[in-house]
Amino acid sequence: MNIIPKPKKMEKREGFLQKKEVKLVSEVGDERILMAISSFKLADDGMPLVISVGDDGESYTLTIEADCIMINAAGSAGAFYAIQTLKQIFAKDTVSCCYIEDEPDFKYRGFYHDVTRGKIPTLETLKELVDTMASYKMNSLQLYIEHAFEFKEYEEYRDKLGYLTKNEVCELDSYCKEHFIELIPSISTFGHLYHLLSSKKYMHLSELPDYMPTSHYWKERMFHHTINPEIDESFEVIKSLIDQYLEVSTSDKFNICADETFDLGNGVNEGKDKGRLYVNFIKKVTNYLISKGKTVMMWGDIILEHPEYMEELSDNIIFLNWSYDKEPASEQFEKVFHSGKKQILCPGTSSWNAFTEDVLIEEGNIITLAKYAGELNAEGILNTNWGDLGNVASITTSIYGLILGAAVSWNKDTKADEEFRKAVSKEIYGDARYVDVMAKISSVKNILNWYKVVTGTIDHVQFGCIPLPSFTEYSDAIEKLKRIKQELETLSYKDSIIKREILSAVQGFILTAVICAKIDGFSFDCGFDVNTWLEEFEKLWILRNKPSELDEAKDIIKYRLMM
Repeated sequence: MNIIPKPKKMEKREGFLQKKEVKLVSEVGDERILMAISSFKLADDGMPLVISVGDDGESYTLTIEADCIMINAAGSAGAFYAIQTLKQIFAKDTVSCCYIEDEPDFKYRGFYHDVTRGKIPTLETLKELVDTMASYKMNSLQLYIEHAFEFKEYEEYRDKLGYLTKNEVCELDSYCKEHFIELIPSISTFGHLYHLLSSKKYMHLSELPDYMPTSHYWKERMFHHTINPEIDESFEVIKSLIDQYLEVSTSDKFNICADETFDLGNGVNEGKDKGRLYVNFIKKVTNYLISKGKTVMMWGDIILEHPEYMEELSDNIIFLNWSYDKEPASEQFEKVFHSGKKQILCPGTSSWNAFTEDVLIEEGNIITLAKYAGELNAEGILNTNWGDLGNVASITTSIYGLILGAAVSWNKDTKADEEFRKAVSKEIYGDARYVDVMAKISSVKNILNWYKVVTGTIDHVQFGCIPLPSFTEYSDAIEKLKRIKQELETLSYKDSIIKREILSAVQGFILTAVICAKIDGFSFDCGFDVNTWLEEFEKLWILRNKPSELDEAKDIIKYRLMM
């Protein structure tokens, strides 16, 4: 019996449940539990469902006998997770009698979704994301936000870039609570303030106040701007952003991001100690939030470059320590462990700069970081789903990575083996072969450079001295992708929209290869009508997202094809 996440202990017993209709025979005071039970077929003559709920905790036991189902949970969350397990069992044709003991390895089991860099989901899409997370026992969601909220400071960009309203975030926060998920605020407060610091009103606060963009704004957004921490007004603006978001948040945590401050010390503060500049401003921001009763989260990349200042930071900070390599080294995680500071380890779905997740990279990355998290007594796992350069990947094509992250967050010994792949493929997409087919794309990802499509070149500072692919390499990659598309067309799918998203994504990869080849002086036929694909791309985008930066994505592709 495949259950995701895999329970700690499961014993199959003799016999089968007589029928799947249930009748709750216990007093349950938590409306969230009653709501979860309502998803079952209920009947007056159904199988008695006995639920015992303690004061607090996520552990539970689940006993299925031929004529009764019993849940004994440490707390409401444990009862909710037992129900999620029961749902998976009930999805089988027959329900075997069994006994399950279960509890999570990590108290923090999160997913981090980028809603800033091109694609802003609708509220309905975000709720569907919460549903999926809850099914696999995740308990935290963060949305990455720069401009994509109803901040007054970003008002001039709203119509062009899109945003989430205060009411939408409030409603999402309530929906998360109903599913035992904490919606934790996450906004840029130091680096990655490109649109704020490009505006006439605030550009004087930039570390590079006279900076002139040299590339497409999607690339500029990734690498600029950092706020000048030496100006008092900078802190006042950041406080304003924080205060506005606090109005819609009920979490006792706040992620200030503060990562990738690439410009710091390279402009008006040139010659100053970058570590000191960084930590002084971080202390202002974190102390402000701590004074409001918040536990602060922040990305750990910059402070790890200046470890001599780490001890100055409050113990009420949790460092989000990330690495996205297939086989990440352990040193950076060990540094935080030996400092005595708290950390959450952050792998990723490897879906950014692409139309789908990279199965082979994400599997190695997520499994390895879960192993380190267990060894280093980390608080948990925050699995990231970034949207660099337009976020052209549908969230549908990142769900395997989401579920793998959920599985290892609950049970760190989970393996991304054939059994796991097939179970997720069948449950989410409708065909046990899906993940195996998509994994084949990994072998040609070196050809599929969306960064090159957006910028028209390869940035050797960012990617190193990568040799240009040959005509034969492009040809082989395009033909392989066409075969993968044909194979995907033969699979079964749960619904037509999922199938359309998958096939559109593979065509997007073919188009990426054709455009990259064109930039390098080679000509290939993608094998389909690009205008028809663009129409489908738009329809699928709008199905799950606000318009946000859809037109920009389409214009980039059209421009590259006309060059």
